[in-house]
Amino acid sequence: GFTCAAAKETAAARFQELARVMKRKEVKLGEDQLSCLVKLVTLQGIPKDLDSYPRELLLFLSPSDYAATGSCLQFFANVGEANLDVLPRESPQRKELLLEALACLGVPGPQVDEESAELLGHLLCELGGQHIRSSGGHLLKHLSRCDSFLPEQEEAIRSVLSSGNTSFGPPAEWSALTLKELSGLIPVLDHSILQEIPRDALTLWLKSFARDSPLSREELASIAEELQPSRHKRADGCPAGKEITEEVLSDDTMNIYYSPAELHACLRNVSLENYLTQILVYPFSDPQLAAMKQHLDETYPDGYPASLLPKLGLLLSFVTPEEVSRWNITSADVLAGILRSQPPEQQASAAVRRYLALGSPLDATALEAIGTTYICLLDGAELNMIEPSSLKMASLNPAACSETTKDILYAKAKRAFSGQPFPAYYELIEPYLGGAPAADLRALSTRNLNMGISTLVKLRRDSLMSLTPSEVQGLLGINLPDLQKWQHRAPIWQWIQRQKQSELEQLRLGLTGGTQKGYINLALPRAQVRSSASLAAVALHLLPALLTSCLLLSILA
Repeated sequence: GFTCAAAKETAAARFQELARVMKRKEVKLGEDQLSCLVKLVTLQGIPKDLDSYPRELLLFLSPSDYAATGSCLQFFANVGEANLDVLPRESPQRKELLLEALACLGVPGPQVDEESAELLGHLLCELGGQHIRSSGGHLLKHLSRCDSFLPEQEEAIRSVLSSGNTSFGPPAEWSALTLKELSGLIPVLDHSILQEIPRDALTLWLKSFARDSPLSREELASIAEELQPSRHKRADGCPAGKEITEEVLSDDTMNIYYSPAELHACLRNVSLENYLTQILVYPFSDPQLAAMKQHLDETYPDGYPASLLPKLGLLLSFVTPEEVSRWNITSADVLAGILRSQPPEQQASAAVRRYLALGSPLDATALEAIGTTYICLLDGAELNMIEPSSLKMASLNPAACSETTKDILYAKAKRAFSGQPFPAYYELIEPYLGGAPAADLRALSTRNLNMGISTLVKLRRDSLMSLTPSEVQGLLGINLPDLQKWQHRAPIWQWIQRQKQSELEQLRLGLTGGTQKGYINLALPRAQVRSSASLAAVALHLLPALLTSCLLLSILA
């Protein structure tokens, strides 16, 4: 894949051709990769054929950069078709792009018309609650294509839908076709709106259209729960006509016909193990899933067989860590089957510990099963069981783990990848750099890297703080300008305060806040500055020394 580590060896023209190929091949790039690529293709100025490059590159440019290619309207039409999710949901860049787009379109107030909505494309998903309320129902179809909403957006959408003043009419008049048109907005509907929708419309939508909707299993389950028989009705046996046959098990809407009690009663004559993988993708509610778990407990009173464990899927959320600690997890494949279902952390941790307790190794297969999702759950003793060679075959990123975990894994990764040449070594070690000591980072700074700013800010704090501006420049390479965007954010602001201002100025980024010549920045421990009282105590404690320093300076002057 494309990395920025070896980028400087290639001329701007070659990177421009690379970018064109990436667009033709529809290569998916992340934020750091795009941020780096846009710098490389603009090394000799802004090219005039930006439409030939991945649209996501435009997220890192402005309409003025696009002027040689086309108008601001054309710029934002392309941005509207780009994948905005390469930028964090509430990032300043996404907000700035929306404001610039509205200015380009000449939208002076909170009301967005149909034509502007069409041109905004994915940027429409950034509109705030006031825009949604003021613009009325004509935004709804466009908003239904958005992947997620912020709470204020959800509230505004519910307000517009509940009013009934839209082309869809009030919820009480909606049909299955209405729900199909609004499918992307259905997760936003609350209980009060769902209750108004005719039951027949909801049922028909679930049967005919739900499987093709973008809704997750959990979102569909919340809709289906509205249609289930009363949960308070007790079932002493399986009601007549509700026997679960192979035909019923093949119906992905079977969940709407059974209350949890009925489901438990009607499963008694079913060999559920053979159908678990199939039916657990159906949108069952949590009470229904709990009824399935109860059925399995009754079927296997002496414990689940090993063959069942990888099939449990969603039912793992209803298993206790104590139950997991009795399972027969003796192979990495069984462990992988359990963890593939992404159980809660407590259950996942219990599964890994049970696997290790039975004498199984933390080899590459086990590590690949544990993955980035669960690697942080391992303690020091468990991490030390990992052979460095196993990391060569496992894809891990411990950036979210504790300092201890990152330190241990970095040392093992360094040993595992030490024989690799540059830039391959850097590409392999980069996910583990959060545990790197300052000495290793200084060595890397001489290797012509183009480290992403997101990697730099996740370095070990003590290591980052001990680096000089020239060493940071060596690490960031072509990404050095990104330092400016972080200058007022932790931990870069704290790093700036520790540097000599004269050395910061040599970076030519306009960074300020470093130590001026003849001055000392006093970095006080956090515990000493928690309140004005403790700050005053520190100031009084340092006063004699400060006065002495001032006196000496005045004498020397």
